[in-house]
Amino acid sequence: TFAFLGTSVLLITKTIDLEHIIRYASLEVILFLVGMMILVGLLKDTGFFAWLVSLMLRVKKMTATKFLLIISVISALLSCAVDEVTSIIFIVAAVFEICDYFEVDPTPFLIMSVLATNIGSSGTVLGNPIGVLIATKAGLTFEDFISRAFPLMILCLIATIIMLRFWYRGSLKK
Repeated sequence: TFAFLGTSVLLITKTIDLEHIIRYASLEVILFLVGMMILVGLLKDTGFFAWLVSLMLRVKKMTATKFLLIISVISALLSCAVDEVTSIIFIVAAVFEICDYFEVDPTPFLIMSVLATNIGSSGTVLGNPIGVLIATKAGLTFEDFISRAFPLMILCLIATIIMLRFWYRGSLKK
């Protein structure tokens, strides 16, 4: 809303003309973000994110390591499907809710979910507005990203899980 309001002010004051806005505004990225917000609104209304939390709570013999692994994989895959900003908002809410339920410190899980979301967003075109910009400007397809970026994303996610599992080993034991 603010971007459209600001653009309107620039047009009304003739600071910029319509031709330059169309040329340089990256409308594909703006429309992508609008579409993602609509999709996330629909997912929220259908209870998808509440279902994810209940699914995590039903894991048998939940341990801190299992939870770290689950939250990492869900964060990465969710950010592949919807943009990373939207993904992290819902994952952080889920982490707080689950950590309150188990009465544990959420810090390691929050850091892991943020890193996993960031890593996961590079796995597909949909994960990051920059991915949309790169794909449209370079003529890349969704399949190009899946075949090249997704395997690298998986390797980076595994390395990050291993490093953070080691880094937070004391907190995870508690």
